[in-house]
Amino acid sequence: MDHKKHYIEIKDDRIAYTVIKTKRRTIGITVDRNGEVTVAVPVYINEKQIREIIQKKTDWIVKKVSEARERNSNTIFREFVNGEKLLYLGKEYTLAIVEKDLSKAEVHMQDDAISVYITQKLSEESRKQAIKEALIKWYRQHFTEIVKERIEKYSLQLKVAPCKVVIKNQKTRWGSCSKKGNINLNWRLVMAPIDIIDYVVVHELCHLRIMNHSKDFWNLVESILPGYHEKRNWLKEYGNRLEL
Repeated sequence: MDHKKHYIEIKDDRIAYTVIKTKRRTIGITVDRNGEVTVAVPVYINEKQIREIIQKKTDWIVKKVSEARERNSNTIFREFVNGEKLLYLGKEYTLAIVEKDLSKAEVHMQDDAISVYITQKLSEESRKQAIKEALIKWYRQHFTEIVKERIEKYSLQLKVAPCKVVIKNQKTRWGSCSKKGNINLNWRLVMAPIDIIDYVVVHELCHLRIMNHSKDFWNLVESILPGYHEKRNWLKEYGNRLEL
């Protein structure tokens, strides 16, 4: 498989795209939530043909890239200081930093606050990094427990069983399902409301039965989660808020 980055001028904008040559027979253009454009083509398609294909899809590409850029312009940048707002299962909590004589950081949630207990003997940058790492560990632990429960619930409904479920630190995907029956889920989903987590879990479990995004696949998703479109749109609209 060959990966190569190219650039094209579209409506006074210079847009980068990555070409992936595979054994597939069809051409596919995708724009991920970071605005990255990927063109997957059969090995026999040459560069001139690829550019012609992109030219025909310019309006769609510009629209999707613009939407991604607009979403990302609102991306949250953390300072990891007292009073910052953190999300957990769709609810906002206030971050509280408590300095104590500890060998390692601890995280506790009580009422409307998420408190990080941390040693006093750290520089500013080391302190921020330690707080972030402690929060990520805490989020992942809680997400693992939540996912286990949701996987069990929907696996029974769909009559499927994943070989393995892995909580990952994915930058551009909320979940994925391999042909081997392994499901990967992004730990950042723990910041989203539970119905959003359910949508991603159901989506990936449905792939254990249908490994594409055909009409049959979406009908299967809808049979488990009527109105899944709203959850899908929520992720597109607010997914950039699920960040540390």
